[in-house]
Amino acid sequence: MKAGSVGSKLTVAAMPEKLETRAVVVDPTRLRAALVRACAHASLDVDAVVAWIVDAAQPPGATPIAYLHPYGAVREDTVRVFRAVGAARAAVYEGTGHRLALWRRLPNLPEAALGPIVRHELAHAARWERSGTRFYEADERLRSAVAGADAYVQLPTEREANAAAGAFARAELSDAELAQLAAVPALAELLEAEPALDVVGDTLALVGGVVDVAPAELAPRTGGLVVEVVTPEPASAGMP
Repeated sequence: MKAGSVGSKLTVAAMPEKLETRAVVVDPTRLRAALVRACAHASLDVDAVVAWIVDAAQPPGATPIAYLHPYGAVREDTVRVFRAVGAARAAVYEGTGHRLALWRRLPNLPEAALGPIVRHELAHAARWERSGTRFYEADERLRSAVAGADAYVQLPTEREANAAAGAFARAELSDAELAQLAAVPALAELLEAEPALDVVGDTLALVGGVVDVAPAELAPRTGGLVVEVVTPEPASAGMP
């Protein structure tokens, strides 16, 4: 596996049967609005974001949304939602965009979840800008070696992303909407998470090595924020 190919993902379990809620149906206008608010919260340039809405329902076991760092590539071991976007489409924005992908229909999430899960993924984009590609690739090697969702959410960069999403949710959502999130275990983790005190140091300690850590910048790109609805490419076997 080439480092940087996996993609950072949010793991969400099935909704409790007793929770009455509509599934999220993502449309471009709503996603654009969520990206504008989440980028402002993350101190990111929204015009640097490229987001694809895969025109299909989230398959069982697949992650609802994922982030691919600017120099990552879509491969057989990349998360399923980016395999559905396709390698060629993602490669168009290599080096020039923070790339996100999500399914159009998210049956395991309440309506209020869209903004917080977008903010979670943008925390990974902000980490790339602060710490660079070498660090991000080391973190992805760590992610690929972790077994089980419980261990995955304890990774320093996941704790950082969950805490950022929780802070965004508390700033943006009503008490009733926060209660919807709290009823879903994976989303409740966003509200409860506390960031690692030293994300870079803790990550490198787990990796067991030393890598160059330095701020990174995207190459210039015209056109601003990109939000596209795409027909899914045939997905090969691999990560969820």
